[in-house]
Amino acid sequence: MHDADPGRVSRRSLRNRAELAPRKEPLVEYTDGDDASAFAMMLGGLIEANVEGRPEKREDFDTLKARVGIDVKDIDESVTLDFRGGRLRVSNGLKRDRKITIRTDADTVMMLSNLAIGPFGLPIYHDSVGRGIVSKLLTGGLKIDGMLANIPTLNQVTRVFSVR
Repeated sequence: MHDADPGRVSRRSLRNRAELAPRKEPLVEYTDGDDASAFAMMLGGLIEANVEGRPEKREDFDTLKARVGIDVKDIDESVTLDFRGGRLRVSNGLKRDRKITIRTDADTVMMLSNLAIGPFGLPIYHDSVGRGIVSKLLTGGLKIDGMLANIPTLNQVTRVFSVR
């Protein structure tokens, strides 16, 4: 049986669910907008997928505050990753005030993204990918400016960047 007079009803207005859900700011912002290079978009997308898919990477991402440059000579591209504690701004080119600058070729950048992370969140250098990275460091195929002064930051960036 239906009661025609349901009585008193709350006066709150109903909104669609999207309005009720908390606003989600994007993890990655491209400062060059539509002019962001394909390389910048690829790196930003890789980091965003890593962070969204793995809680341990999200913890590092949320606390990471550093500006990191990546200069890739063989494709004549460079980007700056500006980690801002839970947000990342990706820019074309190398911006000022970088803590770390990685200078290498495109293949080595891909190797860095495949570096395994082991106990205590440290990169593993004894598998084939790790040995390749060490070899590139020793032969000059990979140069990391600011590495010695920023080892904890470099390890944190590596954990966020690695898909493994």
